[in-house]
Amino acid sequence: MRESINQVRDLMTQALTVRGLSPDDSRFIADDFLEAQAEGHLTHGVGKFLLIDEVLRNRLGEPIEVSRSGGVAVLDGNREVGQLAARRAAELAVELAHSHGVGMVSLRNASRFSRLTPYARAIAASGHAALVTNNAGPAAVTPYGSRTPIMGTNPLAFGFPRGEGAPFVIDFSTAERVWGEIRQAILEERPLPDNAFLDAAGNVTTDPEAVEAVLPFGGHKGAALCIALEMLAGVLAGAAMGQAVTDEYQLGAVFIAMSPPAGLTPASSVDELLAEIRRAAPLNGAGPVHAPGDRSEAARRRAAAEGTIELDANTKSVLMTMSQGGAGLAASWLTN
Repeated sequence: MRESINQVRDLMTQALTVRGLSPDDSRFIADDFLEAQAEGHLTHGVGKFLLIDEVLRNRLGEPIEVSRSGGVAVLDGNREVGQLAARRAAELAVELAHSHGVGMVSLRNASRFSRLTPYARAIAASGHAALVTNNAGPAAVTPYGSRTPIMGTNPLAFGFPRGEGAPFVIDFSTAERVWGEIRQAILEERPLPDNAFLDAAGNVTTDPEAVEAVLPFGGHKGAALCIALEMLAGVLAGAAMGQAVTDEYQLGAVFIAMSPPAGLTPASSVDELLAEIRRAAPLNGAGPVHAPGDRSEAARRRAAAEGTIELDANTKSVLMTMSQGGAGLAASWLTN
């Protein structure tokens, strides 16, 4: 069913403020999930927000600890809410890039944050190129040719300033499907997409209750990238890797802001390349060629123009309960 974006935002921010978060922090977190919902990325949308009680129970309320050396910083999140810790990391990466040309910030000991897009976009909006990644354990993704889950679903995002309009962001998981598909399928009482998830015997399954692992995207090349990101977070953030991960606070994230060399005008070049991509001849008479993110942006604009988003009845019911101080979904950190 279609629901008012403003009303859903009010329910979400109220659910967070009654749990002790400030109005500003509540709005920032709510808008992250709402934007994903509007784009059609339901695995990172309002349904995922329903799991936030476990995150808030684990929150210590202590300041994030910062250790700096030149253009590099390491943040100990002290079990802060992931979105708030990631926002601080992105801001610090920009600050370091202004001073040193490149700023790299690693983050550990914070809860999961939903998508990488808001942080890559924030870095790019400051005029810097962005690279953001994290090892999104627990062990879920199999090495190529295996049925054993070892890596996280390990997303990667790039952000680039543009001459006109909002920054250009590419954000994708290195799993064939994100693990949150399982939660969303259960919530919506539907089967999983085919050819992505494996059961204990290594057979492809669409039963969300039978899943033991998920395949990497792109065959052996996607598996290699997934492994590389697992190692990058482990090396740069001091994060646990592979099957050694036992809870989300052992995971790591990396935020890099890169200043273009003086005298160059890369922002206009980004616009020109995107225009070339969209003008490209379609393959075999297919529809128009899109740049990454075009469909998501179009869906978000439609939702904003209509003032509504699609929201299933189960999600709305739990959200209304949470807004009155009641419990959300029973959270398991395994639903990444």
